[in-house]
Amino acid sequence: MKKFSIWAVAALSVCLFALSCGKDDSPDTPKTGDENPTITSFTPLSGTVGTLVTINGTNFDATKSNNTVKFGNVAASVTTASATKLVAEVPEGAETAKISVTVGGKTVTSSDSFTVTEDVPLTIALNEEAVTLYPYPKYTAMLEVTTDIGENTVAWSSSDETIATVDTDGVVTALKIGEAIITANAGGAEATCTVSVVDGPVTKLELDKEGMELYTGNTGELSIFALEADVEETSTPVWSSDNTDVATVDQEGKVTAVAEGQATITVTVDNASATATVVVLPPTVAEVGPYAAGYLNNGEKNIATVWHNGEVFYELSENISNANSIFVDDKVYVAGTEIDPDTFINMARLWVNGQVVELEGGDDFGSATSVFVDNGSVYVAGNLSNEAVYWKDGVLTYLEFDNENPTATARDIFVSDGHVYVAGTYSDGNTTKAVLWKDGEISFHEEQASGANSLYVDGDTVYMAGYLGSGNSREATVWVDGVVFNAFQGVINGEVFSVANSVYVHEGNKHIVGYVNNGSNNYGFYSKNGALNFDPFDPTAQTYTSIYVSTSGTDLFGGYTPDNFAFAGSFSNNADLSFATDGLNPARIYSVFLKE
Repeated sequence: MKKFSIWAVAALSVCLFALSCGKDDSPDTPKTGDENPTITSFTPLSGTVGTLVTINGTNFDATKSNNTVKFGNVAASVTTASATKLVAEVPEGAETAKISVTVGGKTVTSSDSFTVTEDVPLTIALNEEAVTLYPYPKYTAMLEVTTDIGENTVAWSSSDETIATVDTDGVVTALKIGEAIITANAGGAEATCTVSVVDGPVTKLELDKEGMELYTGNTGELSIFALEADVEETSTPVWSSDNTDVATVDQEGKVTAVAEGQATITVTVDNASATATVVVLPPTVAEVGPYAAGYLNNGEKNIATVWHNGEVFYELSENISNANSIFVDDKVYVAGTEIDPDTFINMARLWVNGQVVELEGGDDFGSATSVFVDNGSVYVAGNLSNEAVYWKDGVLTYLEFDNENPTATARDIFVSDGHVYVAGTYSDGNTTKAVLWKDGEISFHEEQASGANSLYVDGDTVYMAGYLGSGNSREATVWVDGVVFNAFQGVINGEVFSVANSVYVHEGNKHIVGYVNNGSNNYGFYSKNGALNFDPFDPTAQTYTSIYVSTSGTDLFGGYTPDNFAFAGSFSNNADLSFATDGLNPARIYSVFLKE
């Protein structure tokens, strides 16, 4: 009985253990290690050896070493692992093939192949392999990379920065003659350009003159006469003086004489230079005697001219020009007009001792009609684009007008006790009228048709000479502080109209010159305090334009004949001055001055 019981207990225990194991292996409990891995996708689809490929799927092992990834038959290194994603590196020796993943002895293979591409090394090329430059700032070269370098940046360098430099943008600047290699580096790839810096480019440089003589205070012009080069455009010329205490030069070639002596003026264009010697003479003082200004025709064109003692003293321009007014102290001042030979525009001009002195805006369609010097300041009257103006030491002032669209001309200027007086004409749109400005503002204007040609201020009294009326009804007139007087007394038989051109007051006496017209020609008249000095119609036709009276009472007048023969003379001395006009070429005198 005992023996049976032991075996029965043993059998019962085995049954109970079996039942217990059966409960633990219930169908509701998942089995580990039975699931197959899957590959749903991978990126990228192609790449070179070393490319990291992301493999998406399921049932991967989170431990990197428990996953075997192969590209074809070549095993790859797994760098990242999770149950749904593996990152593997394309291995050396891999070729285009499908990707397989093995986990726990179970393998899955991608439906698509991964394409293994070749690793093409980065190369770069430049737009130039060699350039030739000149060692001056104007001449540079722009180097550029012409190949695709992706996101790589370019580093530039020069083999010899004393010969040529290169900036971060590839701009090469030559410094001195020689050769340098410019290198561009991007992502380890390099390209080079050989820069040859050579002498040049100018092969010929000459000035228009080898030298000049100037008086102290005067100016002269130098210009490049010949410039030949191996390039279409050279550097800008650079002007210099080796002795600025004697003569200076600006960057347009204008030379100014400073003091007595000698200086060398040099113009440099890149590798070439040309020189001119400037001799500066002591300042000259204008000589005493009669001066006249107007024009002399040279057979081709009218040239602004100054005469002294009847001889040509200055020819003021090479272009068509005219001298309208003259004033003399230690220097000779002339106001006039010059025509630009390129644009044919009239330009207001002031010449001092034969040299042009700048007037602000003077090149803008204008003229200078009168000049006056007071306490060292030079005053010039004239017009710019039909507006009356005056200049003081070259600085422009516009004169006041009553209407919005004036047409006006300043004819004469006089300075007294610090006040600037200007006489002229202006139009209100319908009628031209005489006007007087004082310090830029209208002081007086005539109500009826009229015009003012000349001005003189004696103490507090202002005299203007001109005419009343218009056309053939003009009558020579003088205004004294705005009050109208006839320029001469009485009636001249045969007179159709008359005009007063100039007035000068000496010791209270009014000297007036102008002309009367008989319907055919002009005949000059001269009146003193209203009394005619002679019958204008006897003996010849002529126009008196200007009169000047010296402190001693000697007068000087000037004018021209209908056939444009210039003349000057003195009523008080009953003398005529012959002028160097040769009697053949036309000439006119518009202004006279008698220096004592």
